[in-house]
Amino acid sequence: MEIQLWRKFLVPYELAVQELIVKFEHMVKQYQQAGLYSPIEQVHGRVKTISSILAKAKRKGVANDKIKEKIDDIAGIRLICQFVDDIDAVVEIIRNRSDMTITSEIDYVHQPKESGYSSYHINISYEVMTIYGKKCIPVEIQIRTLAMNFWATIEHSLKYKYQGRMPMEISQRLMASAKAVRALDGEMSSIREDVVDAQQLFREKAVMVADILNNLDNLHKRYQTSEDAIKNIQDEFHRIYNHGSLEELKDFSNRLDRLAADRNTQSLSVFE
Repeated sequence: MEIQLWRKFLVPYELAVQELIVKFEHMVKQYQQAGLYSPIEQVHGRVKTISSILAKAKRKGVANDKIKEKIDDIAGIRLICQFVDDIDAVVEIIRNRSDMTITSEIDYVHQPKESGYSSYHINISYEVMTIYGKKCIPVEIQIRTLAMNFWATIEHSLKYKYQGRMPMEISQRLMASAKAVRALDGEMSSIREDVVDAQQLFREKAVMVADILNNLDNLHKRYQTSEDAIKNIQDEFHRIYNHGSLEELKDFSNRLDRLAADRNTQSLSVFE
């Protein structure tokens, strides 16, 4: 296949990956805006390179004119979770979506490969609209934890280096590290509630700080609050941010909201 034909062939796969990345990232954003925990931590996507497609076709004994029908992971999405339990939640989310059709599922989380590889694979059919009309594109979605993803990235690099002839010692070490990954994921799951609470507090504080800084900027630029008044407010903000509690920061933010809402900013009684 000539390079121009390859490029034309890959366009709908690229479109599918781009659209799915946007959809899953928007889902994460919706969780955050609603103040909810998102089971998806990171979203990645890729389309296989031409050389990678040809190498897989050769390895699988697939003729070039059968690549479209026989190779279903040319387009790939990877969804990274913090905890093992999140994987099941993400699988259910995908099962309940109407804009993609599941064609197969393989659970390597509860039944890892002999190599130690662990991930949940869902193959879907996803419809895109091109200038030539509708195209149903096969996409492989991999769902795994951060720890699983680290291990799989290392394994992939080593498999590429040794071209399928990995030394026994390296294979054994990988299997041992895979057991360590499962143990790590288990430990993280046991303190999940504390981790999620801590992260939620961090997000709340980050949102409050952003609102406070925005209000300070508005007071200074739009309402022409005096330099001395702004400095007093900033000094109190830095004191609370560095030494105060989250409740004190909330109270400060509420007072600043009331001040910013009052166009008559000569009245600074909320900070007196």
